[in-house]
Amino acid sequence: MGRKKIPHSFVEDLLSKVDIVDIVSRYVSLRQVGRNFSALCPFHPEKTPSFVVSPEKQIFKCFGCGVGGNAITFIEKYENLSFYEAVKRLCELSGIEFPSEFSEEDSEADAVFESANKAAKFFHSKIDRIKEYLKTRSIDKTSAERFLIGYAPADYHNHLKINREILKKLNLITEKGYPFFKERLIIPIFNHSGKIVAFGGRALKATQKPKYINSPESEIFHKNSILYGFFQAKERILKEKEAVVVEGYFDVISLFQAGIEKAVAPMGTSLTENHAKTLKRYANRIILFFDGDEAGEKATLRSSKIFTELEVEPFIVRPPKGEDPDSLAKKSPEKLKKLLSEPIPLIRYLIEKVEKAPLEMQAEEIRKVIDVFSPMKDKNPFKFKKFLSELSAVTGADIKWLKKQVPQYRNRKDAEKIEKPIIPEYEKAFIKGMIEGKIPVNLDISPNVFVSDDCRKLFVLFKMKGNIPSSIEIEQEYPELGGTIAEIALTEFTEEEIKASLCRIVKKELDRRLKNTKGFIDRKRLKELCVNLTPEVGGIEEIISCIH
Repeated sequence: MGRKKIPHSFVEDLLSKVDIVDIVSRYVSLRQVGRNFSALCPFHPEKTPSFVVSPEKQIFKCFGCGVGGNAITFIEKYENLSFYEAVKRLCELSGIEFPSEFSEEDSEADAVFESANKAAKFFHSKIDRIKEYLKTRSIDKTSAERFLIGYAPADYHNHLKINREILKKLNLITEKGYPFFKERLIIPIFNHSGKIVAFGGRALKATQKPKYINSPESEIFHKNSILYGFFQAKERILKEKEAVVVEGYFDVISLFQAGIEKAVAPMGTSLTENHAKTLKRYANRIILFFDGDEAGEKATLRSSKIFTELEVEPFIVRPPKGEDPDSLAKKSPEKLKKLLSEPIPLIRYLIEKVEKAPLEMQAEEIRKVIDVFSPMKDKNPFKFKKFLSELSAVTGADIKWLKKQVPQYRNRKDAEKIEKPIIPEYEKAFIKGMIEGKIPVNLDISPNVFVSDDCRKLFVLFKMKGNIPSSIEIEQEYPELGGTIAEIALTEFTEEEIKASLCRIVKKELDRRLKNTKGFIDRKRLKELCVNLTPEVGGIEEIISCIH
């Protein structure tokens, strides 16, 4: 028997067993305000909390950016998961068993993920062939199992028993059918939800060039979004609200062996804005721990600027010259832990960098560090001014000259300011009346009388179905409406407000009909109905009778 889609009944049962406050508080610091809880929204920058979680209604809503929904929606958006993955994750967080017979709708993608997992396990089963090499790298059995490290024999493609087209999709073979990772140490790459999406291969012989090769990007593998080790480190990062960013695979693995289980690395590329956004959502404190060479220094400055653009000040750890996190973890784990326990705040690191520069290079260093901190000029002017003052005090440079060294920084997001769609209160009250069964779904009115696109869509949906679907069904089929449904659910309306909203909608429908009516008698009747229609005309039935 094949696997099937997650049924609504399972989702509803799951949501009834979890408390959204418990789930959201794993990711965000909530503060109780009356019956609800509030926080700064994790989905857009803000200074004043507009993110609300309702334990009574088991929903969340941001009144700043409009995002909202239930516990599944929150996990979907926070962890950037599919609905299927978010349901699995909620089960995992709640200790509820996820039935193995449920699958994602995309059976083709399912087959690729299953094949990738099968290949990784095959490579891992051959690990004894490289046990001597693993010894030289000081990689123990626990680490090898946790990261599913393996070995790719020369003829692995003949033993995998995986469809040739899928092998190509996973870049395990070339277009001509040759093995891509032949005789290399294999490092499977997990996406953030735990699925294997690609592989890294490390040369084992001096003749193998290059030293590292990675799967090329594909439909399921995007380097600028995936952090190596994030899946394994996610729970620890969430618990400690701290993440350590290193440069490569073995840095992550060696730190794990040394007891630092919160390290991640960019995927064979520089840190990107997507990486930084992911880390910002999970951790309050980011530590940059790159190699102790000139390239590591440049990477530290480049990555620091990416974080300051997101209004995050990372902490910095620099290993001794010639060392890196991997070598330090093996040679001196105690020194490693001491360095990580005393990271340098970014401002101090930048100012010390200028202090250490030769006098003839100081002006150039000043420009470099100002450039790194320049995004704060608009995001936190007070902090930026303080930074320039400290820099002036240390270097003796005139504050006016320092200000001239500030590049014309433009926040990329300025052009993408959040424009929250305005939903008239009467339209929200009208939809609330329909959801509560006070206003029938089969009203003979045009959807075009609604100003709000979301309310129009909800009205059409209710009318089409002939009933009110559950909020779970709406979010699953129309995820873009989740925020509006949450907002309406969190807004209280009196009976009189609902009746007034119905009256206004009916009046707009009568106006619409009047514009399209030419007959004198019919126009006169419609005008009379419009003039006489008020909330005091009677009950809901009397108001509805005006359009029937």
